[in-house]
Amino acid sequence: MRGAEVTFEGFVNATAGRLLRTAVFLVYDRHLAEDLLQVAYERVARHWNRIAAQEPEAYARKVLVNLAVDEKRRRARRRDLPVGSPSDVERFAAGMPAGGPLPAGELDAVLRALPVKQRAVVVLRYWCDLTEQEIADTLGISRGTVKSHTARAMTALRRHMEEGRAHER
Repeated sequence: MRGAEVTFEGFVNATAGRLLRTAVFLVYDRHLAEDLLQVAYERVARHWNRIAAQEPEAYARKVLVNLAVDEKRRRARRRDLPVGSPSDVERFAAGMPAGGPLPAGELDAVLRALPVKQRAVVVLRYWCDLTEQEIADTLGISRGTVKSHTARAMTALRRHMEEGRAHER
């Protein structure tokens, strides 16, 4: 979504669901994700005249990822525990009650355990469907670093899946 004819309000309406889900997968706390998205939209609004004709969603996503990484560092210093899960967003988006039928999967636990940059790479690659170059631009890292973060994250995910199969036997 881009173009000078797009209003900021239209941009927010069109991207809120995608960016909120991305934020939740980055920080695993729906309320914090909403706060970070609000700050990201605030920063996009400040620069709207400059970025509206370019890629405002990419800009917003980059701001959101940077905020999530900064928040992870801040939380590491404070030792707070996150509240909520990605299934909260799905219930919220679908208007389902809190006791709805969306159980959190094992994947949530593995993603939550990944280091923040690895999680960001996985979310941007497999949830947002960005290319390696787009991820590198979003995170401010090289394509090689994107590849190594992806490889390490996928190794952790595979290891978790293998351990899960071993426990089932």
